[in-house]
Parts: sequence; C-alpha cells; structure tokens
Amino acid sequence: MTGVSDQAAVKEYISKYQLEDELSAAVNMAIKANSDNPFKLISEYLKTLADPESDDDADDDDDDMMEEEEEAAMPATKPRGRRAQVMAVKVDIPDDFKPPVYPKSPEIEAWLSEVMDSNKLMKMLSPSDRKQLMLALKEVTFNAGDKIIKQGDPGDNFYILDQGVCDIHVEGKGSVMKAKKGIAFGELALLHNAPRAATVTAEEHVTAWALDILSFKSILMGKANNDADMQMKTLDGIDLLKGLSKEDKQTICTSMREKVYKAGRMIICEGDEGNTFYIIAEGEVKCTKATSGATEVSRRLVAGDFFGELALLSADKRAATVTATTDSTVLMIDRGAFERVLGSLKGLQDASTQNRQ
Repeated sequence: MTGVSDQAAVKEYISKYQLEDELSAAVNMAIKANSDNPFKLISEYLKTLADPESDDDADDDDDDMMEEEEEAAMPATKPRGRRAQVMAVKVDIPDDFKPPVYPKSPEIEAWLSEVMDSNKLMKMLSPSDRKQLMLALKEVTFNAGDKIIKQGDPGDNFYILDQGVCDIHVEGKGSVMKAKKGIAFGELALLHNAPRAATVTAEEHVTAWALDILSFKSILMGKANNDADMQMKTLDGIDLLKGLSKEDKQTICTSMREKVYKAGRMIICEGDEGNTFYIIAEGEVKCTKATSGATEVSRRLVAGDFFGELALLSADKRAATVTATTDSTVLMIDRGAFERVLGSLKGLQDASTQNRQ
C-alpha cells in the first residue's frame, strides 16, 4: 500500500477517516472521566471505531501537523531510561480559582476567534468558555534562539503563535515543521499531564499568546463537567433507561461519545449491522424506509428522542435509515457500554416496543 505524502492528500485522508473528530472526542472523554490513565481510555475508545457507523465530517485544521507530531511523540507507556526521571506533575485546580483577564483589541479578539474555529479542542467550547479562554491569553515575546518549550519538560503553557517563525524538533526525527502565525501548540502535554513531546525554538523574534495550565485545565474541565451534567439530564429523560441507577447512568456517560451531524448527513443506513444506540441532544432527524422501490419517511425525531436500539436488542440489521434534517448533535453509546451496565439488553425490549407505539 502506498502512503500519502503531499499536504492535500494528507488532509483528504484525515477528512475521509474523520481522524480529527475521533481523536478530539477521545481526549474529551478522558477529561470527563478525570482518568489517571487517559491513554488506556483513549485506546479503548479508538478500538470501537472499527464500527462502520462511526462516521462524521472533519474540518481541515491549520495546526493538524503540529498536533499529529505531538500525538506521535507522546509516550503511551511509562518512559524508560534517563527520560523516566522527567515526569509531569498532576495539577489540582483550587476551588476558588478564576482565570486571569487580559483585555485585547477587537482586531486581536477577531483573529483569535478565527484561530479557535480551526482548533479541534477550542472549537468545542461554548461561546462563553471561548470568551473566557480568549481573555485569559497573555501576550508573550521570545528572542531568536529561545526555547519556548523543551521536549521532556512538564507542560506549563499552551501557545498560539502570532508573529515570527518557530522550529518544531522531535528527538529521533529532527525538525518536523516550521510553525507560523495561527499555529497552536503545547495543549496535548497539558491535557495528558505528560512531558512535552517536542522542542519549539524561536527562529526569529516571536510574539505569541500563552494560556497557563491552571486556566487551560479549569476552562476545559468546566466544559467537561457541563457536558456530563447535560448528558445525565438527557439519560434521565429516556424512558428506555428509567430503571437504571444513577451509578449505572454515570458509567454510561463515561463511555458516551458526542457527534455533530450536518443537515443532510446520514447517521445510520437501513440494512447495516448495528452496534450503537443514539440519543438526540439537539436538532432533528428523519427515519426513512425503502418500500417498493420508493423511500418513505416513517417518523421524525427531535431532542430527547432516541434510535438504533432495535439492533442492540436483537441480531437484526438496521430497520431504517436515519438522516439529520438540521445540524444535529447526537450522543452515541455502543453495545459494549450497555452490556457492561445491563448484562443483557433483552430486558429493554418492552420499553423499546412502547417507545415505537
């Protein structure tokens, strides 16, 4: 098999397999679980993506290559040898902590907003959280030759490059790219409480916007906590799950994935194998069935409704095609997550039948 090398082919490959969204969802799940072993959770999540239903659009991010290099260089296991002495410190956020505020001009805010739109972590934040993050960014400068971050050091700041050029160097690979205006780097070490995965050196006078680790964690953890609260409220409103304890629902929440489907995007296809249960958090979808060569809309579902459970309750294939009629956010729960909580899904058959009547 021939690999992809040119930039356009790389972006097309990333988009084809939805790599950005899946990695982002995996990291967000680990944050929400507050796991001491995020790599194990992320690894288990990625194994579920063999399911052909895990389909979504992906955006072309300007800082794809930087994040891919950080992901590749980040250790999946405990470091060995001399490098094992360099360990990142787990950061505890004080209850009364509030991110700092550094006022900015409307022009700078507009530019930072564009950068956030192209960053897979920042674009997940709510408008209020993004505003808080933007205000917490502090302008910093570096001289040519300064090491902004050093591979192996604990992470202390996340950066957005404004002016100048930086060299990104990974041990064993050498220089992997040149970072320019708009490139963000350093967030993965903060997310994972891991050592820096690359060295970033200013090649000329550099201006950047830095976010300290406490502000970074508090804003992202705030999003994760809000997501968890929303997901619990959603599960509480599902008749199919009324018999579950709070602990069981929390277990499901930990394994739940969130995806956004654009209007017109097919979510599941009639006749396909099914291993995922869907709950609509926002938007509307339509269910269609092929009848005598024609396609007929059987029903429409909105926030709070669910679909896809029939394929989990039996060995049957998908009974209908479900398509987003508006931009829709769905919560996805795979068969394994249900079985870990419920043992057997057969007990849900009556509730499912009642929902369809």
